[in-house]
Amino acid sequence: MMESSRSAIASPRRPGRLARPSIRGFLLASAFLPALLTAASAQPGFTHPGCLSTRADLERMRAKVAAGEQPWKGSWDILVGNTDGFLDDSPEVQPRIKAGGGGENYMRLARDAARAYQLALRFRISGDERFGDRAVTIFNAWAEQHEGWDGDSNVRLRAGLYGYQFACAAELMRDYPGWKPREFRAFQDYMRRDFLSHNMDFLENRHGTVPTHYWANWVQANQASMMAIGVLCDDRAIFDRAVDYFHNGSGNENIGKAVVFVHPNGLGQWQESGRDQGHSVMGPMLLGTICEIAWNQGIDLYGARLNRPLAGVEYVSKYNLGHEVPFVTYVYAHGHPGREQYWVQNEISSHARGTRRPGWDLIYHHYVNRRGLSAPWTGRYAETVRPDGGGFNYGGSSGGFDGLGFTTLTHSLDPIAEGAAPGALRPHVEGRQVTLSWSGSAHATSYNVKRATSEAGPYETLATVRPPLQHHVDSGLRAGTTYHYVVSANTPHGESADSEPAAATADGRLRGSIIGTDGSHKGSGADKRTVFDGYLDNYFDPPVRDAWVGLDLGEGVEAVVTGVKYCPRRNAAERMVGGTFQGSDTADFSAGVVDLFTIRTQPEEGVLTARDVAEAGDAGGFRYLRYIPTEGERWCNVAEIQFLGEVRGLHPPVAPEAPEAARVGATEVELSWRAVPDADSYRVKRLAPDGGPEVIIANVTGTTHREVGLKPGLACRFAVSAVNSAGESANSSPVSRRPGRD
Repeated sequence: MMESSRSAIASPRRPGRLARPSIRGFLLASAFLPALLTAASAQPGFTHPGCLSTRADLERMRAKVAAGEQPWKGSWDILVGNTDGFLDDSPEVQPRIKAGGGGENYMRLARDAARAYQLALRFRISGDERFGDRAVTIFNAWAEQHEGWDGDSNVRLRAGLYGYQFACAAELMRDYPGWKPREFRAFQDYMRRDFLSHNMDFLENRHGTVPTHYWANWVQANQASMMAIGVLCDDRAIFDRAVDYFHNGSGNENIGKAVVFVHPNGLGQWQESGRDQGHSVMGPMLLGTICEIAWNQGIDLYGARLNRPLAGVEYVSKYNLGHEVPFVTYVYAHGHPGREQYWVQNEISSHARGTRRPGWDLIYHHYVNRRGLSAPWTGRYAETVRPDGGGFNYGGSSGGFDGLGFTTLTHSLDPIAEGAAPGALRPHVEGRQVTLSWSGSAHATSYNVKRATSEAGPYETLATVRPPLQHHVDSGLRAGTTYHYVVSANTPHGESADSEPAAATADGRLRGSIIGTDGSHKGSGADKRTVFDGYLDNYFDPPVRDAWVGLDLGEGVEAVVTGVKYCPRRNAAERMVGGTFQGSDTADFSAGVVDLFTIRTQPEEGVLTARDVAEAGDAGGFRYLRYIPTEGERWCNVAEIQFLGEVRGLHPPVAPEAPEAARVGATEVELSWRAVPDADSYRVKRLAPDGGPEVIIANVTGTTHREVGLKPGLACRFAVSAVNSAGESANSSPVSRRPGRD
């Protein structure tokens, strides 16, 4: 959390205070009958209650708790343990709440927001008005006595976090007869004055900083607060504005910037993943809140951009479960316009890895048991915190109060009967190789990846892959040919329907080892690797003026270059004018250098500009290729380049030697093998004991794989193949191993 100012921030003081309410009895026919009556919205179209829980959600919770069903009952028991202790607590309200700058007291607000939500939830499920009365007492005390904020920019973070929490709690109680209409209106006014005003100003102005200055958790907290207050106050304009930030915001509240890059394997890199994992796992809690409030009002943000929110949560979950994930260099721009600073993050941060936060059941059950999709890593993470609690259950510091929690109680659903067909196919083209990823299907035991050269088919099965794998690398393709893909799921009910098709055209993009000038300006980390990673928002910031970057295609390989693509560093496009693409037969370009193409006009930022190389055949074939900026300028500030051409001498790799298989535990086997020359990646396969079809269980770039979830004592056969853009090798000799202790 970054501070940008230290000025006091205050809300207007109210001219008067309401008298403290006297709540009368509210008799219920049964503790498990609906506690509230349906309200008519001030503006048509809003569902009430409609922040995190609808009427149907509350009815489901009551029924599950009454029946003592798990996992609902486990989360309920935590709620009961908390709220039994809240009945004698007085509100912790203070006239001035300070956040940042020392002498802070905002934890008073954090604790009361958590209490209010849990008390409201306890009341809505049990019907016991003692808990409803106590929640209303907290709401009224803050509306009457909280006069404003002091501190620095941290005020806006706290106004976001506790704004959405208070609004979601109050939404549950909006029609409680023990909350007088004038008191409810006073609380709505309080939320507008002391929270919404800060949320809106923050997302609009960001204290004068560049749009990406504030981390995802800051802006998403304020976005969630706007959305929840919009529902609470029946303000469609505020609600719609918050939704628009999700799609079009200039900062990290925009889902395209919160999930900065979807890797070829379908995992979405989270914006704070290079910072630390404590804040990274905070993101899904807030993202889930935003998507759920919108869903309850008829808007699907969960499915935006081919389920991009799920891609981000899967990424965070997988890494914090101890598995490796890919990472592209991320450049965090912060500060004020004209005085920006840049933090180049070229590897994922392991700090606080394994942090556990509540809130995952909300996300998991939406995708899996509402939509019938698969969320394998989100589900495994949810298992580690299930049943989840909320504030007071995850430590006494502010981090333990960032999320409302109790999603095992509020959002667990019975398993869906049948999963949906796979969908959201993302083909990622890398020359003669396409990596296809997809959103999986609930209950899938494996997936069939199919390919055709016409959308109408016929489609032939390329491979069968097993969950949690949800991507496949298709190599050895013909440049210029368009391929069409579909995926189906094999389930206990049979094979699902095929997904909607996705098309990809293989091209002549050349692949090889990255060569060129080592290092980066002032050791920032923005080095030559960024030029070939497929991400257009990072760049090579070299240490010297005469820097260059290129490819070594490998021993015995050469290419006739037929085209180039290039994208400049943002705000430095003019530096590419005069830059030249060259080929050579010497690694240091000391002899036999041929100019292939020179950039004559300033390229557009944020896109790859494609240009043909004229008379390519006359230039001959080259093993070494590079881009070098114009002489006299020589700052190689480039975001991305590609060479396209006809490659000679590249063949599929040879088969790996038989892997070694070590027993790790009762249900795990560790496979390892020797690297194969010219291999880009490896396919790990599980072989059927009866000679049936093989199943791909992993695509990896390293030379190890740990297979988990095996049946104790059951012997398994494994093999490995090597892959490059020219194709796939034969399988290694198989190895058998029975999981279990030696």
